[in-house]
Parts: sequence; C-alpha cells; structure tokens
Amino acid sequence: MAVNYLPDFDVKTLNNYQPGGVTNPAPDEYVGELSVINQQISLDQRPRDQIDYVDDTFTFRSERKYQEKNILVILESPHRFEFDASGNPIALMMGKTGNLFFDYFVKHLAKSSLPLVDGLYNLIVCNAVQYQTSCGLNPINRTIRDQNWLEIYHEKGGEQDFKKRIFAIKPRYTINLCTGGRNPNGLRSQISQSLDAFGLKQGPHYVEGDHPASWYVRREDDYRYIH
Repeated sequence: MAVNYLPDFDVKTLNNYQPGGVTNPAPDEYVGELSVINQQISLDQRPRDQIDYVDDTFTFRSERKYQEKNILVILESPHRFEFDASGNPIALMMGKTGNLFFDYFVKHLAKSSLPLVDGLYNLIVCNAVQYQTSCGLNPINRTIRDQNWLEIYHEKGGEQDFKKRIFAIKPRYTINLCTGGRNPNGLRSQISQSLDAFGLKQGPHYVEGDHPASWYVRREDDYRYIH
C-alpha cells in the first residue's frame, strides 16, 4: 500500500524545486460524513483518516469502515501549514483554507448546481498533485508553484496517478476547488480537462468552484462559490 501510484518520485528533480521544500507526499483524507435528506445538507466533521492505495482500490489507515458513497473535493497541492517541521504530513486544509472550508462548505454546496441525491456520503479531500509544489516558500511564489505542479502533472506521471486515485475512490460527485479559476489555462482548468478525459461529465458528475482560501472575498447573496 502507498499514498499514491508514484512511490519513487523525487521532488528534488523538478526544474524549479527550491531548497527546503518538503519531499514527502500528503495523503488524501476522509474528513467527515455529509448527509443529504430532502435537499437539506449537513456535515458531521470527523477525525481525519488518511488513505492508502493498493492496486485499484483504497483503504483507510484507521481500518474503520465507511459507507460506500463518496464525495471528492479536489485541491491543487499541499501547502506549508500541512507539514510539520520534519517535513511529515499533518493533515490537509490546515490554516485559513480549512477554517473557511468547514465554516462555509455546506452553505455553498447547497447553492451549487450539483444534483445531489439523498443519502450519506464520505467526504474525501485530495490534492491533484500530492507534493508541495510551492516548496514551502513564504510568501508563496505562485509562478514556481504552478511550474512545479505542471511539470509533475504532465511530465512526471502526475495526471495518471490522479486518474488512478479517482478511479479507486469512485466518487458519486466530484468538486474541483483547485486554484486558478480565472485563467482558462490555469490549474483548475487543467483538472477539469482531465476529468472530462476520464469520462466524467460536468454537471451530473462534477462541478467547479473557487478555492476555499478565497471564500471570504465576496459577500453577494447570489454569488455561487461552487458553480
């Protein structure tokens, strides 16, 4: 079992790797149970449970069992807050991103166009690229982050790894919250293009949305953070 399908990948080989960047990947995580009953949505936030992959399926590291239906939230790559001082992963969506996500996710999901069927769902969060493409720089250098992300995704097998993880999770619904939504060639668009190529259809299978770190920007009641 492994965190992903790139067990031998070395981040330090990237053309734009910056010294001090974390080299360990951050596992995908279960973060809670989403309930949809008569179009009423609620989230029971649970202790994080990291995911390991084996062949074409996955297991939870706690060995607990969860119901089969999964909703997958996709971000771009883990940031510096998500690793400890030794470079080991702590959890996904730490800091401002996590605070805003858990405070507003249900509200924004309820306003989205995603046609949720009543039921109980595992809420799983993943990064399309599980490596710290920002190299922990503070302040973040978005050009370096994007260059590293694109190199992993298109030249180092990242897109195929992402595909295998999605096919293992088999989400009923997928929500692409990657950064870069204003740029048609940005990272969010790259992920949506992949989802299309994987056979998912925008609307019934997946939707896009603004990155959670930006959810405090707009206050208009009619604005959809998840489209």
